[in-house]
Amino acid sequence: MNRFNFLSLFLLMACSLVSHAVCPSFAEQQADADRMMATLRLGKTAPDSIRILYDVFDLTPTQTKPEVAWKLLDVARRSGNDEAFADMVRQLSVFQVRDRNVLDSLVSLASEIKDESMRKGAGLFVSVQKALGEARYLEGDERMQVLMEYVKEELTPKNDIYQDILDLYRVVIFIRNSTKGYMYLEYLDRLEKLINECDEKIPFLKNLFYTTAATYYSSIDFQEKAVECDRKLISIIKELEDHYRNNGRLFRNYDRNYYICYRRMLSNYEVLDNEEIQDLYSKCKILAEKDEEIRNSFDEDPRPIAYRLLAEKDYSGALPYLRRVVDNTNDEGVRTRALLRLIEVADSAHDHAVKLQALEDYNNILFESRKQKSEEAVVELQMRYNVNQMKTAMANMDMEKKNLELATNQKIISVTLIALFLFAIGLMYLYRSHFKLLNKAKGLEEEKRRLENTIEELLDDGAPRGSKDLRNYKKE
Repeated sequence: MNRFNFLSLFLLMACSLVSHAVCPSFAEQQADADRMMATLRLGKTAPDSIRILYDVFDLTPTQTKPEVAWKLLDVARRSGNDEAFADMVRQLSVFQVRDRNVLDSLVSLASEIKDESMRKGAGLFVSVQKALGEARYLEGDERMQVLMEYVKEELTPKNDIYQDILDLYRVVIFIRNSTKGYMYLEYLDRLEKLINECDEKIPFLKNLFYTTAATYYSSIDFQEKAVECDRKLISIIKELEDHYRNNGRLFRNYDRNYYICYRRMLSNYEVLDNEEIQDLYSKCKILAEKDEEIRNSFDEDPRPIAYRLLAEKDYSGALPYLRRVVDNTNDEGVRTRALLRLIEVADSAHDHAVKLQALEDYNNILFESRKQKSEEAVVELQMRYNVNQMKTAMANMDMEKKNLELATNQKIISVTLIALFLFAIGLMYLYRSHFKLLNKAKGLEEEKRRLENTIEELLDDGAPRGSKDLRNYKKE
C-alpha cells in the first residue's frame, strides 16, 4: 500500500473514530461502513483486505453484518487465515441460527480449518448453535426423541473434551426448552465444570454459556451465583476486547455486552456492596451516553436507575422507574422480579393504587406460572424417567458387553488351558519316547560290545596280544 493510500485510510479511520465518539446513529454507522468498504480496493494483499473487511464488519449495523461476514470468510478461507476463518464461521452461526441449511454448511466449512484447536472450537460452537435452533422448532414427542438421542450420546464418553462438551451442551439446551427446574440446574452445573476442564481456549463458547447461566440464576434468585457468572462473563469479554484491540480491530465494540452484564448485576443488588452498586450504575450511565441503542434501552427500560434507588432505599424515587420496567420489558423473568419489588416499594411508599395494580398483575403471572410449572413438572418427571431408563438400558448393555467379553475371555482361557494340557501330554509322550530311544540305544551299544568280544574270541589263535609268530621271521 503506497503512502497516499495509507494516509487516506488513516484519515478515514480517524474520522470514523471521532464520529463514534459522539454516539453515531444506525444510519451513520452504515455510512461509516460504506466509506470503509470503498477503501477495500486499496488493499494489495489478503491481510490488508481482511483488516479492512474486519473494520467494515465492526462498523456495520447488526442487521447487515452477515453480508460482510460471508465476504470476510471467503477471503480468509482462500488465504489460509485460520483465525479469521474460524471467527466468521462462529459469527455467521449466530446470525443464521434459525437456518438449518446454513448451519450445516458452516459445520462443513469448519472442518476445513487447518489448525486443530480452532477447527474443533469452531465446529463445537456451530454445533451448539445448531442445537439451539433445533430445540426451538421441535415440539413434544419429537423433541423428547431427539433429547434421548443426545442423552445416549452424552452417556457414551468420546475421550475428546470438545465432543463431550457438545454432547452435554445439547442435553442442557433441550432440557432448558422443556423445563427449567432442578434437572436443568443439575445439568447446567455439570456443563460449567466440564467447560472449565477444557484446557483449550474457547472464550466464545464460555461467553455463550455464562450469558445463559447468569440470566437463569438471576431469574430464580440465585443471586450470588448469578453475580459470579456475570463477573466471569465480564472477564471473558475483557479478554476478547484486548485480543481484538491488539490485533488492530479499532472498531470492535463490546459496549452492549458490558451494559447487559452491569444491568443484570445491579438487579442482584442485595448481594453487592454500595460502592460496587454505584460503580456499576456509573458504567451503565456512561455507556448510555456513548451508544444510541444503549441509551434507548436505558430510557425505555430503566432497570439500572430503579435498582440503584432500591439499593439506596429511596422507594418513592424507585417506584415510577419500576413501573416503567414492568410496562416495557419483554422478558417475563425480569417483569416478575420487578413486580415483586414494585409491590414492596408501593407498600413502603403507601401507594395503595400502585400496590393493588401490581398485586393483580403478579396474581395473573402466578396463575399462568403455576399452570406452566405444573406442565413443566410433568415434563421433567417424564424426562427423568426416560433418562433413568436410558441409563439403565445403557448400563445393562454395558453389563451384557462385559459379560460377553468375560465369557469370551473364559472361552479363550479354557481353549488355551486345553491346548496347554494337550501340549504337556505331547511333551510327556515325546519325553517317554526319547527315554525309550536312549535305553534302546544303550542296549544296542552293549550288544555291539558283546558282539565285538565274541568275534574277537572266535578269531583268537591263542597267541598273546601284540606278539608275532617267530616262524614267520624264519621264512623271511
